[in-house]
Amino acid sequence: MVWSKKIQLLMEKDEMKRFTKNSVKQIVKYIKIFFEGSLSVDKLGVFYFQQGQLTAPKDATEQQHSFVSRVNQIIKSKKPVAQWD
Repeated sequence: MVWSKKIQLLMEKDEMKRFTKNSVKQIVKYIKIFFEGSLSVDKLGVFYFQQGQLTAPKDATEQQHSFVSRVNQIIKSKKPVAQWD
């Protein structure tokens, strides 16, 4: 199955977390808690995150790159959710 069809099916089933473009703090919290997965941002599309960092799609627009950069910058500035000693 093609990735775009899988994404569309996930979105139809409401299995993918959806955010508005302005809810950056909620997105950062979601990424820090789950560490790996995918999410949808209204008017920007679907993004994936791995190892606690948001990644831009392969065919990303300048707006998507800017959004990813902003989110990752906030993630780096935040304290860890949990620390292992």
